[in-house]
Amino acid sequence: MTTPTQDIPTLVTTLLTQAIQNRASDIHIEPTARDCEIRQRIDGVLTTVSAVPAETGRAIVGRLMVMAQLLTYRLDVPQEGRLQFSYGPTAHDLRLAIMPTTHGLRAAVRMPAELLQPGALEELDLPKNVLDGLYAFAKSDSGMLIITGPAGSGKTTTVYALLRHIIQTQSGLSVISLEDPVERDVPGVTQIEVKPFGELTYERALRSILRQDPQVLMLGEIRDAATAALAIQAALSGHRLICTFHAADPAGAISRLLEMHIEPYQITSALFGVVAQRLLRRKSAATYKGRIPVAEFVRLDDPLRATILNHPDAPTIRTAYQSHPTYTPMPQVARDLVEKGLTDALEVTRVLGA
Repeated sequence: MTTPTQDIPTLVTTLLTQAIQNRASDIHIEPTARDCEIRQRIDGVLTTVSAVPAETGRAIVGRLMVMAQLLTYRLDVPQEGRLQFSYGPTAHDLRLAIMPTTHGLRAAVRMPAELLQPGALEELDLPKNVLDGLYAFAKSDSGMLIITGPAGSGKTTTVYALLRHIIQTQSGLSVISLEDPVERDVPGVTQIEVKPFGELTYERALRSILRQDPQVLMLGEIRDAATAALAIQAALSGHRLICTFHAADPAGAISRLLEMHIEPYQITSALFGVVAQRLLRRKSAATYKGRIPVAEFVRLDDPLRATILNHPDAPTIRTAYQSHPTYTPMPQVARDLVEKGLTDALEVTRVLGA
């Protein structure tokens, strides 16, 4: 049965409220040939929670577009925007992305991260050696820290927690971030939203920001060789720089920098260390509830620097740091979590592979 038009605002409010109560990170409203599926991403896994008539689905998407002040008459182009939603005493920012499909407009809503994720480093449940590495970087006066992993692996949560820790433990710092998009507000950080395909790209913004007297820089993502070169130069010139990178592990991240034609001596001089992480669903009785990170940290030492100077491939880099006494690989961290009953082997295989 089609939902009356006047009930659509109430339906959207219920939809958003239920997603927050379910601790969903995203909502997908996806039109199909028959109807419209409402899906929620809970603990990293998409689950269909309901199906509504196609007309109702179109009305829900239209209501969200109105709330985000998007162009409801443009059905042929992707659109992105933000909307405000009150849950409890606070109004939260949600991100909305619209995409035309063969069956109509598809909507994806990113839910407010501050309601779902911890804000302090010590609350993240990171392995001790990883946490120690992050604390050591926070105390350093320069260098580049790379946090790597696939989309949805918790990189942004770790970055924001590290920024908060730096601000809370060291007063009087100039801290600037370049993000696409800005996902949550961090008091004490000058946050700048860049548009990789617009006028204000990462490269252009980073060149200008270096003349704004920053001491700590956060770069949302290194996507190309030009941005990587600027980031390395910033770290070499006395800045602390935190950035994210898409690579499978620390060896892959260092290898990609070499493939981007960053000189090995620049990497060995600028790079403080690399964190690689994933998120595993936390086991709770006979089901899953919440997630826990599995991560590894590699800090550059003299043997690893000597290896990098020879322009090695990823396996050679990996061999160089695997023998370090403080290094614990992600699979071992995951096995330890299974032994403690915090997750299970099936979940480890799903996320890390066999």
